[in-house]
Amino acid sequence: MPDLAVDEERLWSDIMTLAQIGVLPDGGCDRLALTEADAAARSLLRYWFQQAGLNVSVDPIGNVFGRREGTQPGLPPVFVGSHIDTQSPGGKFDGVLGVLAGLECIRTLNRAGIKTRYPIEVVNWTNEEGARFAPGLMGSAVFTGQLDLAAAHASKDPSGVSVAEALTRIRHLGDAPMQRPVDSYFELHIEQGDRLQQAGHRIGVVIGSEFNCFADITCIGENGHAQATPMAQRRNPLAAAAELITAIEAIGHRNAPVGSAGVASLRLWPNNRINIPHRVVFTYSGTHPERAGMASMRHEIGEAAAAIARRTGIRIDVEASPDREAIDFDPALAVLVEEIATQQGFSTMRLRSRAGHDAIRMAPYCPTQMIFVPCKDGISHSEFEDCRSDDVAAGANVLLHALHARANRASDR
Repeated sequence: MPDLAVDEERLWSDIMTLAQIGVLPDGGCDRLALTEADAAARSLLRYWFQQAGLNVSVDPIGNVFGRREGTQPGLPPVFVGSHIDTQSPGGKFDGVLGVLAGLECIRTLNRAGIKTRYPIEVVNWTNEEGARFAPGLMGSAVFTGQLDLAAAHASKDPSGVSVAEALTRIRHLGDAPMQRPVDSYFELHIEQGDRLQQAGHRIGVVIGSEFNCFADITCIGENGHAQATPMAQRRNPLAAAAELITAIEAIGHRNAPVGSAGVASLRLWPNNRINIPHRVVFTYSGTHPERAGMASMRHEIGEAAAAIARRTGIRIDVEASPDREAIDFDPALAVLVEEIATQQGFSTMRLRSRAGHDAIRMAPYCPTQMIFVPCKDGISHSEFEDCRSDDVAAGANVLLHALHARANRASDR
C-alpha cells in the first residue's frame, strides 16, 4: 500500500479537539487519571472508536480497547496505543498522539477498504502518568500481570480516593479479560527530549529504555517559632533538604548529558510561615543508559545525604525504590520501522527512551516497538509542549505502514 497515508488534517483536528477537555489558560491540559476530565475524554474517545466501527471494551483497571477484527479467526491482536491522562499541568501531545494516531490508522485502512489477517486493537492505558495515583504505567502493568489488580485498585490519591472508587465513579470498572495473548505492540510518542530536533531527524526508532531510579527522602528536625527561635537552637529539616536537593541537582549535572538526576516533589509539615517544620519529604529521580552509571549516581546521592546529616544533626532517611531496569524493544520491529521510514523519505535516528512509557511494560509481554517524533525544544509535561503537524503526520504514516505490515503478514499458524 505505497500511496496510503493518514488524513493529517483530521488527526491534527482530533488532537486539538481532545485538548479542549481539561484545557488550561496557556493551551495545555489538566486531565489527571480517572477525574471527571479524564472521564469526558474517555467518552469522546469511545465515541470515535464506535464511529470507526471498532468493538469497544473496558477491563477491570479501566483500560479502553477498540478492536478491528481480522480476517483469520483466532489470531492474537496487534496492539497500538498510549494514554490520554495528563500531568497537572500537562500538554496536548504526550500519550494522546499514540492513541489518536492509532485510531487514524484504523480509519485510513477503513477508507481504503483494506483488511488485515490479524485484528488490530487501539488501546488507551489507565494512569500512565502516575500523577494522581502511584505507580505510573498502572494500566499496562496490571494488564500484563506485572502489578496485582487488587494492589492497583487499593492505591489512593492524596485526598484518599482509591483507584477502585474512582473507576466506579466514572463508570470505567470493566470486565474485559486481561493477560490475554497479544501479537505485538506499537506506540507513537513525542520524544520528550531534543535529540531528534538537534540532529535534524524526523523519526526516532526507539530501541529500548534507559535505567530509571526513584527514592523518597525524609528529613526530620524539630518544630520551633520561625522568628523567635535562636539560630543556634534551630534544627530545620527544610534547610538540610535544600542542601541535599542542590547536591542532587549538581550530581545530575556532573552526569550530563547521558545521565540526569533531580527533585520534583517536596512536602513539609506543618507548612506555615511562622513555624519551623519538623518533617520534610521529597522525591528524586534519575536516569542513565548504563547500570554502573546509575549505581554511581545512587552512591553519590547517598554519600551527600550522610554528609549533610552528620554536619547538621538532621536525621535523613533515604528509601530507594528498586531501579526500573533498562529494557530492549524487538530488534525485528525496529528494522521494520526503520525501513518504512526510509521508504517514505524520512531520516531516522536510533535512540533509547529516557522516560517511562507503557511500551516498557509491554516489552516483556510481546514484541514491542516505539516510534518517536520531535517535540519543540524537547519540552513536555508542560503547557508549552508542542509538535508540528507534519511531524505528527510523518510518525502516523510510519505507524500506519508498520501496523499493516505486522497485522497482514502470513500467520504463524
